[in-house]
Amino acid sequence: MLKRQREGTTVSDPALVEAMIQLLAVTHPDQPASAWNLLRDAVHEGWQSVDRRLQQHGPLDPGRFSLQETNQRLATLSRRGRIRP
Repeated sequence: MLKRQREGTTVSDPALVEAMIQLLAVTHPDQPASAWNLLRDAVHEGWQSVDRRLQQHGPLDPGRFSLQETNQRLATLSRRGRIRP
């Protein structure tokens, strides 16, 4: 993600998602096409969410990490019911 951030590309590049799905489809030919369509949609929506959050919260800064701040954020989300402990 940091590399993509530096290059200015988004994580949700449809070509990358499709290449991954095609690789999985080839290695698991017994799975129906509907399974791959469901996975394709879930992955695409998930990476779009990541891109939105990166835009909302600014660039990642790997040199700035606070365990205390992270734990406080997780505790807040847990109280709101957004994550389960």
